Formats: sequence, C-alpha cells, structure tokens
Amino acid sequence: MIQNCTNGVYAFDAHFECDGLVALYIIADGGRAAIVDTANNRALPYALGALAELNIPREAVDYIFLTHVHLDHAGGAGLFTQELPNAKLVVHARGARHMTDPTKLLAGVREVYGAEATERMYGSLIPVPASRVLTPRDGDVITLGNRSIVCLDTPGHARHHMVYFDRTANAVFTGDAFGITYPGFDVGGRQSAFPTTSPVQFDPEAMHRSIDRIVSLSPAALYPTHFGEMRGAERIAADLHRLIDAHVKIVSDAKGDLGETLAGLERLFEEEGIRENRPSPSPERQLYFGVELALNAQGLCVWYASKSGAE
Repeated sequence: MIQNCTNGVYAFDAHFECDGLVALYIIADGGRAAIVDTANNRALPYALGALAELNIPREAVDYIFLTHVHLDHAGGAGLFTQELPNAKLVVHARGARHMTDPTKLLAGVREVYGAEATERMYGSLIPVPASRVLTPRDGDVITLGNRSIVCLDTPGHARHHMVYFDRTANAVFTGDAFGITYPGFDVGGRQSAFPTTSPVQFDPEAMHRSIDRIVSLSPAALYPTHFGEMRGAERIAADLHRLIDAHVKIVSDAKGDLGETLAGLERLFEEEGIRENRPSPSPERQLYFGVELALNAQGLCVWYASKSGAE
C-alpha cells in the first residue's frame, strides 16, 4: 500500500525487520520516476508493487537516490539496479566504492551485528556496475521529468551522507541526517525525532550544521527513511539540537564507557517519552528502538575515543 504524500511524492513501507521502520519513496514526474533508498533485497517486491500501483514501468525509473550506504538504506541497491534497467544509482562519492564492491561494507556490518544477524537482514549484496553509478557534488542538480532535485552534502551521521531537495515538492529526503521518527511515538499528531549516532562516523558539530542547512531550505515536508513524512522542520530541528547535545554530554560524563553511555541514553529516551506524554510503544517497536539506542551508544563511544585520542 502506498501513501500519496504531496506533489508527486509517494511513500511505502519496505517491511524491514517489521512494519513501520523503513520508508522508501517514489518521486514521479512527467512519466519518469526515481526511488529514494532501497532498504534490503527483500524490499524489492514492495518497490515493484508500488511502481505497478502507480502504473510506472520499471523502464521509467531513471534514478535510485541513496542518502548513504548504511545497509538499512542501501542493502538492496545492487538488486534494485538489476531489476530497474535504466536506473542510475546516485550516491555520495565517499560511498560509491562500497556499492561497486560491497565486500568491506559487509565485513564492517558483520562486526557490528554479527554474521548471523547480517545474513538474516541483508543476505548477499550484489555489486552495482560502475557505469551505473553517479556521484554528484554538493549542490549539483539532477533533472527528473520536469523537476529539479538538488544533491546536498550533509555529514554528521556519516561522512558519505547526502540529502535530496525536491524543489517542486518543496521537500527534503533526509535519510538519517534529520533524525529518526516513528508513527507510534506521535502524540496528538505532534511528531518527534531522535538523533541517530550509529557507528562509525558520528560528528556532532557536522550534524548540527547539516540540520541547520536543511532548515534553511524552508521545506514544507521532510522525508526521513525512519519513518515517513514529517512537517514542522524548525520545531523538530530545535529538539534534535537539544538531543544531540544531550547525547554528547552522556558519553562525555561516562568517559566513553559503553554500558554507562547506553544506560544514559535509555534514561534520556524515557525522559523524552514522559516529557511528550508519549504512549508506550508496542513490544516489537520497543525492541527495535532498543537496538537503535545500542547503536547510538556504540557510535558515541567511537566518536569519544577518536576525540580523546586527538587531544
């Protein structure tokens, strides 16, 4: 089932791990289309079903925009490229080599998740032919049908992160640069977002700057991969800035200790729920968000160690 968002933007659930965790997007214009992020290989049937529901032939997909190459965003890129014969893969230059040869990327994911979980979530990664890869520079514009998509370098979550500003929809596809949000955490229609600081390239100052850059575009809508449309960029950005600083304080007070950092993040998440009068999430959603907090803690500790080593 697809959601008609606004001005030719459509969202659908990739059903990654469970429902409501990873949203993929279709941008349609003038008989041409693009897909934003791919999740894993198992997301392909849902993408093809969404295209069919919109009466968009596979051959009409011109681009697959990757916000970054973390595998919950890019694990299906090779298979998607195989099945969408005219699509070019658009990815940050720092991440392109991991799409043409995903060996090191997959090894890194195994270090974080373990071999069994990595195989379950991602299976085999298919290399993307270099001839199918585009690596735009910051500010480059890609034309899709009658609209312009601006590619913007937005480090902080990862050095290979880009967001895509659709001028026609006045919307930004934010990947993980503007935090994560889940519908189950909304209160009275008020959306909230939480930073994602997962390993290994978290940079708080860069994340602050990227958030400000996105807000400076005055977008009517934001489309994070986790999960679905957000509105009210300035309000959400203020929360994210506050929470990034809280994350940094937690790991600094813990002096980089992983257990203490995770405990601090769990307290912060609980405090935010109380502050927002948030309903208790489903056990499945709570379990997954526990994984998110553990990854945040790992990323914070990697950052703290690198910062301490530089001093």
